[in-house]
Amino acid sequence: MVKRKILWLLWACMTAGTACAQSATASLSSLYHTLDSLIERHDDIVAAKEAQIKSLVSGWRGMQLTPEQEYDMNLRLYDEYLAFRFDSAYAYIHRNMLSPLTQSDPDRRAVTAIRMAHILAVSGIFNNARLLLDSIPLAQVSNEARVAYYNQQAELNLYRSEMAQYTPYSIEYIDSAQYYRQLLLQVAPKESFEYVLNRAAYTCEQGGVEEAIRQLEPYLSGLQPGDRQYSIVASTLAYFYWKNNNLQQRERYLLLSAISDLRGAILENNALRELATILMERGEHEKAYRYLSRASNDAREYGSRLRSMQVARMSPLIAKAYDIERERAQQRTSRLLFAVTAIAVLLLCTIGYTLSLIKKRRKDNEKISRMNDELSRQNAELSELTSHLSLLTSEMKEANRIKDEYIGRFLELSSNLIHRGELRLKLFNRLARDHKLEDLYAELKSPKGINESIRIFHQNFDTAFLNIYPNFIEEVNRLMTDDNQFEVSSDSARLTTELRVLALIRLGISDNQKIAGILRSSLTTIYTYRSKLKSRAKSKETFEDDIRKIATY
Repeated sequence: MVKRKILWLLWACMTAGTACAQSATASLSSLYHTLDSLIERHDDIVAAKEAQIKSLVSGWRGMQLTPEQEYDMNLRLYDEYLAFRFDSAYAYIHRNMLSPLTQSDPDRRAVTAIRMAHILAVSGIFNNARLLLDSIPLAQVSNEARVAYYNQQAELNLYRSEMAQYTPYSIEYIDSAQYYRQLLLQVAPKESFEYVLNRAAYTCEQGGVEEAIRQLEPYLSGLQPGDRQYSIVASTLAYFYWKNNNLQQRERYLLLSAISDLRGAILENNALRELATILMERGEHEKAYRYLSRASNDAREYGSRLRSMQVARMSPLIAKAYDIERERAQQRTSRLLFAVTAIAVLLLCTIGYTLSLIKKRRKDNEKISRMNDELSRQNAELSELTSHLSLLTSEMKEANRIKDEYIGRFLELSSNLIHRGELRLKLFNRLARDHKLEDLYAELKSPKGINESIRIFHQNFDTAFLNIYPNFIEEVNRLMTDDNQFEVSSDSARLTTELRVLALIRLGISDNQKIAGILRSSLTTIYTYRSKLKSRAKSKETFEDDIRKIATY
């Protein structure tokens, strides 16, 4: 009994593990699909970013700006170009470097120098960036500038570590980055982005990888994909999971970072190149080559020598692997062609022998074949006739049921409206007879009677329609996206105005003017309803045709 329980538990664990693995694989596949679609739209996204910046610049053109306003404008444009165009970001921050405000204000000078150091560092000009940072008088600047200074020193050492990879200097640069992270954690506000990121990075490098993941992972959910901070945090989490030897999670966060880069037109990126490495190691050389090409083009468009050199290191490896795979494919093709040729020769011999046998029996088979053809034709005609008859019978039954339902409802509605008209006429006569002209005028002016008639009409229409199409709302929900479902109430026989529009379309009434007249609504309202319903459908192009195909049972 105990053994059986143990075996059952092992089987349950294996099943759960398999399910989790399949779910994770499906998630990665979905992310790759999103990434590929964004790569296809890369030029449009970049064009939209350029148009946004152009609009921002044109808003300031022709204005007489104060030195402070010009300084702030240059900072704003630097931020826009920061991860988009190296030369433009450099040009705007260089203007601030020459500004009199920068020369007279130590804090502005520090902020400007730190930004200039960043743009130099991502372009691989490390020495100039370090000299610029070392020139900042920390004792004279604000706490905020000091946080930015420590953050930039740590970042600079990380870039130098990347370029010194596989050398003893790489560890030295990592240690320097850790030193500046410690200083940053002492002065940075605990809720700031710099504090959260550097605390997790410091914890990871100190050996607490799982703790670093717990610190940083919840923070990502508060950021928006397409934002540079989201890309940085996702890429950092990928590095943490690589350190923790969880390669699947590493790949997932690299995908999230790359997707964010593409959505935000962030050309100074790293995740796409890392994904290319993973794909190459997995043998998906064609996809790896495509991603690396995109990363190389982004680095070239941005103007980053650092990223270009990193891509250049990988290009020969992927190109070689791609050529090897292509050569193997050619070899497989050659072997396959040889096999196909041998099979074709054997098949020709078989066909020749078979033809000789067929020739001997042709006379007998011709007669049997003609009889079989005639019998098949008659069976086909009979089957088609039976099918048409069955369809016609079904359509007649449905038409009769719809006719009976609507005739009954029409008679009941007509009788009800006539009765209400008689009651209202009697009321008018009584008021006229009693000379209560003001009451009579009030009754004539009141829309209450019309509104009540419309309500009764809608009630009868809804009841009749749902009797004929009892599953109409459920069928409509199958055509809508998950977040645009109509509520289905078991004790309700009422349709909303949107569902009545769809009901009339199902009954063959497609003209907006006719629908507006039946529902006592404006033509604009009906047009708006139809447009909104199409936009919420899974298949916008075939939505109304799908509505017309909803069956009565």
